[in-house]
Amino acid sequence: MSPTILSLASLVPLVLAAPAGESAGESGALALPPWTPTPAIEVRVEPTPEPPEPASEPASSAAPAPARGPAPVVRSASAPAPALVPAEEDRVEEALPGTDAAAVNNPALAAGEHMDPHLPGFKPWEVGGFIDVNYSYNSNNPDNHVYRGTSVQPRTGEFSLNHAVAYIRRDAIPGKFSPLFEFAAQGGPAADALVAYEPNPGGANGKFAGPEVWKHLSRANIGFRSRHGTEVVVGLQLSPVGIGVHWSPYNWNYTVTWQLNSVPYYLSGLKLAQTIRDKHQVQLWIVNGWQLLADNNKAPSVMLGYTFTPSDKFNLGEYVWIGPEQADMRPRAWRLFSDTQATYNTERFGVGALFDVGADPRTDLPLSPWQMWMNGAVFTRWRVLGKLRTWDMALRPEFFWDRDGRMFGVPQTLVSAAFTNNVRVFNNLLVRLEYRYDHSTSPTGFFYRGPAIMDGGPGLARDQHTIFFSVAGVFAHRFGGKRG
Repeated sequence: MSPTILSLASLVPLVLAAPAGESAGESGALALPPWTPTPAIEVRVEPTPEPPEPASEPASSAAPAPARGPAPVVRSASAPAPALVPAEEDRVEEALPGTDAAAVNNPALAAGEHMDPHLPGFKPWEVGGFIDVNYSYNSNNPDNHVYRGTSVQPRTGEFSLNHAVAYIRRDAIPGKFSPLFEFAAQGGPAADALVAYEPNPGGANGKFAGPEVWKHLSRANIGFRSRHGTEVVVGLQLSPVGIGVHWSPYNWNYTVTWQLNSVPYYLSGLKLAQTIRDKHQVQLWIVNGWQLLADNNKAPSVMLGYTFTPSDKFNLGEYVWIGPEQADMRPRAWRLFSDTQATYNTERFGVGALFDVGADPRTDLPLSPWQMWMNGAVFTRWRVLGKLRTWDMALRPEFFWDRDGRMFGVPQTLVSAAFTNNVRVFNNLLVRLEYRYDHSTSPTGFFYRGPAIMDGGPGLARDQHTIFFSVAGVFAHRFGGKRG
């Protein structure tokens, strides 16, 4: 009797162990992120008889299936592992794809962590682009749907395919003689507004110039960088003046400053730059003119620049402009301009500031008056949330003193503030909500309102409140081997 009882008793654990293993396998197949208390209890039961050898034999003979569920004994290995892997894949990168392309020539942009060309496996070529779609509500509801004075978000009161850009570029490889190349095509209301003031030399009899010729070109340049940091680039290039660029997904705020709408977004001509000890750079620009692809006279303008970048977090820049920007090309009629900018940016927060002052001796007017302007802005951004998704806020107050109306056509001081929420849903998707307030000190008003849509006409508004909602899809892909 006792041998039979003992034999039956020895079969009981085997019979019980087999269904337990099957149920563990089924529960694991149904729900990977474990809601499996039964296997968890059994895992504790199996290791407890570790000293005796018989306990290890059932685990090895009848537990190939249970061993894969809680095999690492720690439940976190079987349970959280499947849940953590998707979380890591969903984690957004620090910088938007294409940040390097947007910030080239404009290190003060400081939009995030840039591609480090010193790292192994650096790929010099990049293709990318973005589509920015927005809807804006303006408290003045102008009949022409125009947000006066800006070239980057020129439409209001409607859904707008604001700006679409596609580009290809090649960066330099440090320590090697490298070619530089950049071409970007664009379309949308912002593309038209950016070139709206392009001159057509010769007027009605002129050819091969003007907005219709240039509006689909965002950048087109070629050059090289030497082993010792000397750059020579010619063509249509991003202007380094001001904080921010006209590729709006890469700015802290959605809309740009009045300052950025008063300086060149792009320059056409020759750039010479020399980097010194990786921290200093001096620049010489010889260009057609102040945001001009075709020149409005027969002489170029000159800009000198200096940047100091002691780390990837801080940048200081100074740019000085000298040159003829009217028909009179005598030195006494040259435009003089200075732009000073500084930014400090980390993953959690950033702050920036700029100050500009400029003057034009208007020899074309009686008594040749000096028309002057001055402006300043403070930029701030801070991270609200930022693990799997990121949510940043940005606040920017500014003023623009246009004493003689040289920049915006009306003697006034513009005061503005913008508050922006930036949410990175995915690496390639950015959703933004911005409130902006603008005030003009002009007694006759400045902003379009209802049927009052003529510059200098009656009924213009002195204030406006605008809400922007924007969705931007951004793409960038690096390719090419590390070859000079």
